[in-house]
Amino acid sequence: MARSRSQTFTLLTSLIFILFALALLPATASASTPPQHSPKADTDLICHTSDPKDCYPRIFQPTDEFQTVHDDQELPNGLHVRMNIWTGQKEAKINVPDESDPALEGMPVDQAVIVVDPQSEDAPKIPKGAPAYEPVGKVKGPQHEAQSFLDAMKMLKSGVIESDEAFDTSLEALEDISHDMYYGLKTAENLDVVKALFCLMEQQGIEPVNGATPRDQQAASIISAALQNNPASLKAVADNWDGIMGTKCPATETSLNDLFYSSFVPSPAGTSKISEEAAASKAKAKISAINGLIKDPSIRRQFIDNGGMERLLEVLIVNLETVKPSSKENTRDWKTAQRRVGQLVLDNFLDEDMGANVGEWPTAPKLPEGECSVGVENKAGCWDFHVQDIMSKNKGDKSHWSRDLHQALGVARKQMGSSERKEL
Repeated sequence: MARSRSQTFTLLTSLIFILFALALLPATASASTPPQHSPKADTDLICHTSDPKDCYPRIFQPTDEFQTVHDDQELPNGLHVRMNIWTGQKEAKINVPDESDPALEGMPVDQAVIVVDPQSEDAPKIPKGAPAYEPVGKVKGPQHEAQSFLDAMKMLKSGVIESDEAFDTSLEALEDISHDMYYGLKTAENLDVVKALFCLMEQQGIEPVNGATPRDQQAASIISAALQNNPASLKAVADNWDGIMGTKCPATETSLNDLFYSSFVPSPAGTSKISEEAAASKAKAKISAINGLIKDPSIRRQFIDNGGMERLLEVLIVNLETVKPSSKENTRDWKTAQRRVGQLVLDNFLDEDMGANVGEWPTAPKLPEGECSVGVENKAGCWDFHVQDIMSKNKGDKSHWSRDLHQALGVARKQMGSSERKEL
């Protein structure tokens, strides 16, 4: 009986010990591996509708397969997340170290960015003697060239004019069609045509026929249209620039270089009424042509060296109150010409955001006010004075172009002073 009690006591003691050990296991596990989130978080649901099927856990529950991640779900750390770049939809699953994506097999990747080695054996080989890469690409022409274009080109090349009216009509048609990249390039590629257009642009005093646009203005407009947003056309003219400027125009036997850099503004004495009335319109057209031409660095450099900027300054000096004949329309045309000069200077020399080659101009130091206010002075150092004078006359217009030009000139002058001090 005593033996039976002893055995019973031993069994009870062992049972208590086992139960005590089992009770300790959850506490130990909890201490060594803390949960990523509370049990309550697992049961928190997000529901956008009253249908329970549309609900999903607030905290994303990953599996071994990719599942859609909702925009308002929280993502635990350490998951493998991917996104569809077309739809913006995110997917996630349990991350498996060193797991590869079958879609990227055989492709070198670096931080999920595909790296293409241009020197690899699979890269296309450029044949020896292949033409240089042309960023503009081939300008595709029409199936049949316009007859009006062919007629104008023929007249300009030969110099034979069937009648004044026919020639003026051809020039107008050529201006319209030269805005097209193909016809603009074809115009610029024909050296005889380009020379004829420049000679016409510098010819003065020709009376229009039947109210047609004056030929000098029309020629300037054609040059401007052919060059506008047409790099291939500009290159064709730039490649022949020295030959163009060395041409002697038949009507004057004067070189185009001398005519091109002559005054934009007709002198009060010895000019016909026609040239005075058309002067502003021609100035506007020629400024637009120059704006297209000086996009080429070599032409721009020659333009500065030959005093082209002083010719432009003459337009700013025009006294609008004494313009003859004094009319609102003529005054408005001169104001437009002045604005085009201001924009040309900003876009090509002072405003880097517009692609200007900052530091190329101005080259002459700023002159004192006394050297610019006496008479009509178009000296290189007088730009600041005359721009400020125009700004003062338009002080009520906060958006006037002269304000931007005046400010940009001031910045350029500071940079010039800084450069001069560094050289010293």
